[in-house]
Amino acid sequence: MYGREGRTMKINYKGFMREMIQRNPVTINPDASFSEARSIIHKRGIRHLPVVDNNHKVVGIVTDADIRKAAPSDATTLSKYELEYLLDNLKVSAFMTPKDKLITITPDTLIEEAAQLMRDHKIGCLPVLEGENLYGIFTETDALDHLVDIFGLKEKGTRLTVAFEDKVGTMLGILEVFKKHNINVISIVSPSFIIEGKRIVAIRIRTEEYGSIVRDLEGAGYPVLSIGKWPSI
Repeated sequence: MYGREGRTMKINYKGFMREMIQRNPVTINPDASFSEARSIIHKRGIRHLPVVDNNHKVVGIVTDADIRKAAPSDATTLSKYELEYLLDNLKVSAFMTPKDKLITITPDTLIEEAAQLMRDHKIGCLPVLEGENLYGIFTETDALDHLVDIFGLKEKGTRLTVAFEDKVGTMLGILEVFKKHNINVISIVSPSFIIEGKRIVAIRIRTEEYGSIVRDLEGAGYPVLSIGKWPSI
C-alpha cells in the first residue's frame, strides 16, 4: 500500500489483543477494603476488577462473584456498625483470586485464542500482561463485540446464506458474482462443519438490492438458503 509521494504505508494490525483490549482498566490495591472493592464494582457497572500492587504488577483479580461470596449472609446477627467495621477491615487480598490461579494472555495473543481460552476455562475475562505488569483486560463483552464486528452487524446491508462444495477455489465463483454486480462484501463467515456434504457461508453484502445477485448465484450452482436484511445498529 502506498501513501502520498509513493511512500510505503505499513499496516500494523495483526489481529492481536493490542488492537482490541481495554487499556487502563479500573484496578484496586490488594490492601484496599472489601467495601471499596464492592463500591467500585457496583458504581462502575463492571464484573472484573484487576488487583495490582504499587508497582502495577498483577497479584490477582476480584469479580462480582467474589464479592457475593465474601459478603456476610443476610442471616447474620451482627449489627450494622459491626458489619461496617468487619467489611472495612477485610482486605481484597483475603478474597481475591490470586495470580497463580489466573489464566492470562499477552498483548500478542490472537483474539480467537483468547475467546477459546475463556470458553475452555469457563471464565469471563483474561488479564492481559506485558511481563508482570497489567497491559489491559479482555472480557467476554469484548469477545462479543469482536464477533459483532466480524459479522459486520453495524453496517447496513443484506445477509446471504449460501451452500457450496467444500473444494479448493469454490469460493472464487461466489466472489466473481459479486464482482460482476460491482458489490462490496462486508463480511464472510463460514463454520467448519459440513451439512449434507456442503459448506455453509454467511455473506453480508453492502446492498439491499439482491434479486439479480441471488439469481446469478443460484445459476452458477450456489444455492441461497436464506436472505436477511440487517439495518445499521
